[in-house]
Amino acid sequence: MKYYNKILAVLSVLSLFFSCSNNETTQSQEMTQSGEKELISLVMEYDQTEYPTDISNTAVTNITELPFLSMEIAVKSFQISQNSSANITTGQTLDVANGPFNITITAEDGSSKTYTLSLVKDEGLGISPNTNIEQGSSYVLQSSDVYVDGAQLTQDFDRFHVTAYSDFNNDGHTDVLISSGLFQTFEYSPIKLYLGDGTGVNTNYCECGGLCSNFSCSSFTEMPNILPNDYEGLQHPRKILTGDYNGDNLMDAFIIGTGYDAVPFPGESPVLLLNNGSGFDYQKLNNISGFFHGGSSADFDNDGDLDLFINGGPSAEESLFLINDGFGNFSESTVFIDETFHHNTKYYTSEFIDVNSDGFIDLLLAGHEHEGADTLILWGNSSGKYYEDLSTNIPQVSGFNIVVDLDAIDIDDDGDKDLVLNRVDSNNFYQNYYVQILENDGDSNFSDITNSSISNNSGTDWYNWVHIQDLNNDGNSDIYLETDHRNNLKWFGDGNGNFN
Repeated sequence: MKYYNKILAVLSVLSLFFSCSNNETTQSQEMTQSGEKELISLVMEYDQTEYPTDISNTAVTNITELPFLSMEIAVKSFQISQNSSANITTGQTLDVANGPFNITITAEDGSSKTYTLSLVKDEGLGISPNTNIEQGSSYVLQSSDVYVDGAQLTQDFDRFHVTAYSDFNNDGHTDVLISSGLFQTFEYSPIKLYLGDGTGVNTNYCECGGLCSNFSCSSFTEMPNILPNDYEGLQHPRKILTGDYNGDNLMDAFIIGTGYDAVPFPGESPVLLLNNGSGFDYQKLNNISGFFHGGSSADFDNDGDLDLFINGGPSAEESLFLINDGFGNFSESTVFIDETFHHNTKYYTSEFIDVNSDGFIDLLLAGHEHEGADTLILWGNSSGKYYEDLSTNIPQVSGFNIVVDLDAIDIDDDGDKDLVLNRVDSNNFYQNYYVQILENDGDSNFSDITNSSISNNSGTDWYNWVHIQDLNNDGNSDIYLETDHRNNLKWFGDGNGNFN
């Protein structure tokens, strides 16, 4: 009996042993087949910069916004639950435009959890397109129905003269605002306004720019006392921008100057003239000074008022935005254009034009190509910032690598804007002119068609401005080169992109 009991005891122990062993096996299997499926961390990478993410429940977003132009971003690293797997891999690239992205973490037991990765970019100003974005811009307002020789009109043949054309007194006739200067002196020269009455013709120094007839420079009368007695003009004015800068339905002016045009190029401050109905309120922007050679105004940020862009160097900032508060008060900003264009740029010409008609104003930059300043169209976009990486390079012309002015208009009636560039000799500095014509293929690609589209497009002397408008009222765009102290040049278009 004792022997039997010993056998039962042994069997009982063995049964307990096997029972525990089987239980441990079951627990081990349960641990191996864990249902954990968490995305613990995720770090993305763009342009050698890491972008950690925030994970909240199943929503994943980058903590720091990606640059506006970011297209592809890579998976730098990630951490998930032990023994789980993911449908992403380190080094994998994602097309930002295709987001949001599903990231699925699968546990070893086969269950899964899906996270949504939303990549957030710096959208800048978040501008909406505006088909009328060019309205009121200095580019649109620069063309006139009459052009005058400032020296003849002022009877001042010692100074050079910069002109702007607009109806400053709202009487329906074109008036002429003139800012004068003396080359390479520190003397300030006067600013004068001549009111037109719309009569007469004198082709010696006053030319019809299209719709006018019987126009004469003798029909312009100087308006006295347009500025305070103690005002300063400019030493070396370069360009006058016109626009309604304070929203009162009166035409104002902004005058850009370079200052003393020789070493050390000390620069000078621009002048704002706000029309008060009987003249101008005068403001010299003394907090801004530089060798400002070019500029343009437009509502680039689509907030309902006209902003300014001025450029040229040497200047403390060679590409400067002046942001309007709607009442003609401007604050300086450099954040709306790439750092590339801030210093040592050799860009001296600029224009706001919606070249591709997408509702965003584009910024055209030009200057000394032979010193590295490629002529560019910086494409406007919803961020409000102008990027070198979002630009188109315009073909150059050997020996004429200085661009002093440029225009964009549909010269061949195919529905897109083509380009006309006013170039000067870069080998014989500012000695000869060259008109270049570039055709738009409809996708904002430009090819040089100068040789086949225009005759006698180069010659001696150089001209400040190029205007593209209908000069002879035949419905076709013509080319007009304007400057002071010499005969202006014109080519008449046939509507198919050919000029004679």
